[in-house]
Amino acid sequence: MDHVRGIIFESPSNASTTSRNKWTKGEVKERKIIRDSIDKHLVAYVSEMNTSKEIYDRMVSLFKVNDANQVLLPRNKLKEIKKGKDESMQAYFLRITEIKNDLLSIGEAIPDSEMSPTTLGGFPSEWYIFRTTLLGNKRNSWI
Repeated sequence: MDHVRGIIFESPSNASTTSRNKWTKGEVKERKIIRDSIDKHLVAYVSEMNTSKEIYDRMVSLFKVNDANQVLLPRNKLKEIKKGKDESMQAYFLRITEIKNDLLSIGEAIPDSEMSPTTLGGFPSEWYIFRTTLLGNKRNSWI
């Protein structure tokens, strides 16, 4: 991983052939590891990069939180989420989990004390008693 960390930037030009071959094999291996670990739709962003360091830097720049909007948009989605009438509970929980994971991927962890009321608040009106009972029960460790 020295290639990715930037410890080794380029092939040692005045090194022996053995050293250059070793560097090249390491570089190829690092690029393959990175490309295999990213989603296919992201490969286009890194296909023009020549070194594993460049690929890594591009990926960091793509996912780095640059402004508050990158945090506010998913947070607002989470606050406004509602279970659809024809939506299964599993699909509803999956949508919530996706938003929570999106926030986690940009370094924004949502505590359970916030997730529980948000999740229950998105239930339809026929779940009112269930929601009220859970929110009123202070003994639950996750609320």
